[in-house]
Amino acid sequence: LLKALSSAQNQERQQAETLFQQAKASDAQSLLLGFMAVLADESVEEALRRQCAVLLRQLVTRGSDKDFAFAKLAPQHKQEVAAELLRRFEALKEPKLQQKVGEVISKLADAACEKDDQRGWLAPGQRGWPQLLSSAFRLADASANANTALCESSIRLLKDIVPTYKDEIVQAQQQLGSVVQNALAHGDAKIRCAAFVLVCELVGVLEKKAWAPLMATAGVLTQVLQQLCQANLQDELQECLQNYLEIASVEPDFFKQQLMAGMEPAKLLAALVKTREGCEEGVRNLSLEWLVTYAEKKPKWLSKSVPTFAPLTLECCMNLMLEVEAGEDELKAWVERMDDEEGEEDSDELYHNGEEAIDRVVQAMGMEFVSTALFQLVAQFASQDAWQAKLAALTAVKQTVEYVEETEHMNEMAKLLLAHMDHPHPRVRYTALHALGQLANDQAPQFQDTWHQTVMPVLLQKMDDPIDRVASMAMSAFVSFGEELENALMIQYASGFMNKLVGRLQSSKHRMVQEESITSIAVIAGVIEKDFAQYYDGIMPLLKQLVMNAKGEKENRLRGKAFECMSLLGLAVGKEKFLPDAREAVAEMLQTPLEADDLQREYIKEASERICKCLKGDFAPFLPHLLPGLFKALKLEADDAAAKPGADDDDEFITVTTGEGKLVKVRTSKFEELQQAVQTLATYCAMMEAAFFDYVPQTAEALLPLLSASDDVSLLCDEARSAAFQTWASLIKCARTGAQERSQPATLASELLRTFLQRICAAMQQDSDPDSLRDAADGIAECLKSVGPGCLNAQEAGQLVQQMFKFTDDSFQRSLQEEQARKADAAGAPPELQQDEDDEDGEG
Repeated sequence: LLKALSSAQNQERQQAETLFQQAKASDAQSLLLGFMAVLADESVEEALRRQCAVLLRQLVTRGSDKDFAFAKLAPQHKQEVAAELLRRFEALKEPKLQQKVGEVISKLADAACEKDDQRGWLAPGQRGWPQLLSSAFRLADASANANTALCESSIRLLKDIVPTYKDEIVQAQQQLGSVVQNALAHGDAKIRCAAFVLVCELVGVLEKKAWAPLMATAGVLTQVLQQLCQANLQDELQECLQNYLEIASVEPDFFKQQLMAGMEPAKLLAALVKTREGCEEGVRNLSLEWLVTYAEKKPKWLSKSVPTFAPLTLECCMNLMLEVEAGEDELKAWVERMDDEEGEEDSDELYHNGEEAIDRVVQAMGMEFVSTALFQLVAQFASQDAWQAKLAALTAVKQTVEYVEETEHMNEMAKLLLAHMDHPHPRVRYTALHALGQLANDQAPQFQDTWHQTVMPVLLQKMDDPIDRVASMAMSAFVSFGEELENALMIQYASGFMNKLVGRLQSSKHRMVQEESITSIAVIAGVIEKDFAQYYDGIMPLLKQLVMNAKGEKENRLRGKAFECMSLLGLAVGKEKFLPDAREAVAEMLQTPLEADDLQREYIKEASERICKCLKGDFAPFLPHLLPGLFKALKLEADDAAAKPGADDDDEFITVTTGEGKLVKVRTSKFEELQQAVQTLATYCAMMEAAFFDYVPQTAEALLPLLSASDDVSLLCDEARSAAFQTWASLIKCARTGAQERSQPATLASELLRTFLQRICAAMQQDSDPDSLRDAADGIAECLKSVGPGCLNAQEAGQLVQQMFKFTDDSFQRSLQEEQARKADAAGAPPELQQDEDDEDGEG
């Protein structure tokens, strides 16, 4: 069976899989005992025995009745399997197979000790596996077990069963201390690595007062890392760093004493980040991630108690940003790559990690605290001749400019960026422009008001950069700068930029130049509004032409941008001038298939909302064509993976319960599509009000399942659900104003309110999540505002108020319980592990 399951022949493998499933269902005992026999048979090749251990792990893992084969064994056989696993674990001579069997034992321990599920218990009415912990302690003690491979496997087994035997391990503190101490002092690096991982697991799982004595090992753990570096054991080093990182994330207090005493492990990890030769990228990335994560977890404590931590971490970020491929082939690939194409993240991985990390550090620590160190580093790198150093300096500005609060800092950054606009290397010019756009976004409108006379001529010039990718970034920077420019100022510059942009749109074949030209034109229209009328007749035919012709596989964004620009021009010039073109634009949008890629669908969604905002009630003729697609997007229907040939391979499926109670398998991207549909409906309702009256009943019917969505749906699309609540409130307003215009009673508005209250109050009674309860309460408030006076009688109003008081009391009770749990966790911990500034901040 094992050989057939790994056969290269499909038919043989499928037959074996069928046989395996049948055996699980009808003869689990023979299957399990047969696998145990294979494990014990040394004549069977090790690869098959390892596969046997993997399947055994599945069979003893708690799950559905169909898959949990161990549960079907008689108690006697359960105990035999458990005892044989321990014997086999101890007797095996192959380390990898031994660790696989250890994983089986760990899963069986979880099943045998589970309080709420007796199916895995080894004896009727008796929870646990008494022999396991004593065996694990005995075999994991390096002073008593001379077999290093078995000792390592046993320490790893002990680590795997920590969550299951948490209380028993705390009680066996002396034995545990002996195991940890002997293993960390052992001569074999693999045993020291296993002990390192065990300590990290203990700190991550146990309560503070229980793991507090392990702080004494902190210095030794750092030594283990140093020893692994010196021995060039990169795999073991990465495993230890991964566990170290987990502790920094869940229990950062573990490192406080060590950091205060000598800045370890930060110094060692910083040295690893900066090591360019003989150190794998994974090690350097994990080392930086530890530093950044710790800065995020303990910013206030670090700034007060370890002020050198942040400058050291920033220096590490800058060092990684030097790691850029410098060859001609790499530059050619960079020049030819479009900004929206995949591949950018695959190259220069260390650079991109440094780029992301410096943003996170400055955000966590605060510009006020890190500004001196940051600006010194930027100046130091910018003054170097190497283009990579200048790139790192400009990237640091781009990533941190949003946190700048002082005008002087903003001006210094602007001067640095403008000084590099004509640098010989295109990546430096590109990043200077990118950073300038970011500066414009984050420091608006102060930056625009102060610098427009210098910046606008530079941007106009850079739109003709010989490298198209740089020219398109100049346009992107113009978009960011221009969006927040005052109307009167933009009017001064509009003519020159319109001539340039229309010329580039007509002459360039570069897709990004075309796209950014269109967006730049849209920005000018949005800022100068009615004054754009003089350019409207010249640009609208060009946009129509693009929409008609840009239908290639890679032109979806270009087509989407054209729709975006048309709708923005409409908003700028107003309904009267735009209405004839709006009909053509919407007609072309409707010809785009509903299965269109996410990108184009997003552009069309936003363009239709803008056109609705422009036309208001005159948008009504388009609704019969647009609403069916939106209603379809609201339905969580079963989705076949093969249904969409162009579907993203990474797109996952998930099984959920719909509002109607049906179980369906849905593509995860469906939830984003659903949210977009709800938001579009909200815009239509808000913009059209009474003109939407005739479509209120069918829209309410389409939204209703979201009000009753099950827990799994609300977890996956809580934003869509929140938007649906607000949209329902807009529907009530449409129903009320529509009825008023038609001199009808507000019956529909009242019905919608009662339906909402009935569904939402019932759901709130079953909910304890503060975010979803707040969204529901906000929804109720909006619906009450929208319905107007007189729709609830005194009894209904009284019941609703009582219900709200109860929800408020429940909230206070939950907060009290959380506070009590937090105090219980801290009780008994030493003073250095009590709350600090960051814990207090986290409570708010």
